[in-house]
Amino acid sequence: MRVLLTGATGYSGLIVASRLMDAGAHVRGLASRPSDLTQKLESTGGFTFHQGDLRDAQTLAEAVKGVDAIVHFAAIVGDPASAREPDLARQVNVEATKVLFDAADRSGVNHLVFGSTCSVYGRHTGGVATETTPVNPVSLYGETKVEAEDYLLSQGGDVNVTVLRLGTAYGVSPKLRLDLIVNQYVHEATTRGEITVMGPEAWRPHVHVQDLAQAVDSVLADPGEARQQIFNVVTENMQLKQVAALASAAHTGPVRIDYRATVDDRRDYAVSGEKLLNSLSYTPGWTVAQGVREVRNHLVSAESSARDRTPRISASAARSRSTTTPDGPRRRPPTDPGTTPGVPGTTPPQQQRGRGRGRGVWMVARPGGCL
Repeated sequence: MRVLLTGATGYSGLIVASRLMDAGAHVRGLASRPSDLTQKLESTGGFTFHQGDLRDAQTLAEAVKGVDAIVHFAAIVGDPASAREPDLARQVNVEATKVLFDAADRSGVNHLVFGSTCSVYGRHTGGVATETTPVNPVSLYGETKVEAEDYLLSQGGDVNVTVLRLGTAYGVSPKLRLDLIVNQYVHEATTRGEITVMGPEAWRPHVHVQDLAQAVDSVLADPGEARQQIFNVVTENMQLKQVAALASAAHTGPVRIDYRATVDDRRDYAVSGEKLLNSLSYTPGWTVAQGVREVRNHLVSAESSARDRTPRISASAARSRSTTTPDGPRRRPPTDPGTTPGVPGTTPPQQQRGRGRGRGVWMVARPGGCL
């Protein structure tokens, strides 16, 4: 299978690219500029970099030639980034998506997978949201994704469309994002010994970036079941205070958690991922607790490597500059307070099964291998 992947150089895109390549696909990655990571992917022979602006119709017409499917992850991602540049957010998230679909339709592409977001549910306090729950975006980012979804699903024609509403991603990627809740809290605990939690009672749906990539692979492998469908990609729902507790417990030293009730972010929603689990060959392998430890170990290892590269100083100078670092005993993480897609307190996600092929946890082995 030949797949065009937009946003191939992003946090999720790099993981998706490697996952698809491992599944035997040839990936054509579209992004505005190459990087050392895309060059490493190209060296494997299963990846081709296509440079261009997503807003340029000619670029898209050339990029879609000869591909069987498109995975559209490129976007101005997140509420803060969209709010900073609202015109750009609409151009990229809505208008460019329309042009991409039209190019795909003219070129005979079979399948388009659209990376949307669970932010479309906005503020949902009436239980756990499903794919049939009315959307209620409370941000420009959510609004642009709803508009793009509506356009894609209303077009008909020969292009199979699948919408993936992605939970908040977490986990290690070659292009690590530290502004995502789980990653952010672990980073704050590790580097500052303090976590700031805005709106601790608010709920968020979470998904490891590896499980997110597996979801893409699953819908591409079964386009008939995925045709004109919306799937939530979520493995656990947690309140922000629960995520902070896990991040604190994973740290070896004391961590102060600063809870602040007043927030600008009005999102508050738990989301079910049962439809994807039960419809396709999808078996997620990560919990938030595991992801917390993975990110922490990565950060600690990176810090250690940075120290090893620091020039040595003399013993006398070291004595004059010595400091002590508190290092308390390692604490066992608390019982996972999160939920699987559905009701709090249900079976952990790694014990659930869809109609899957039974794959185990897939780990990144090579340098390219978010949303």
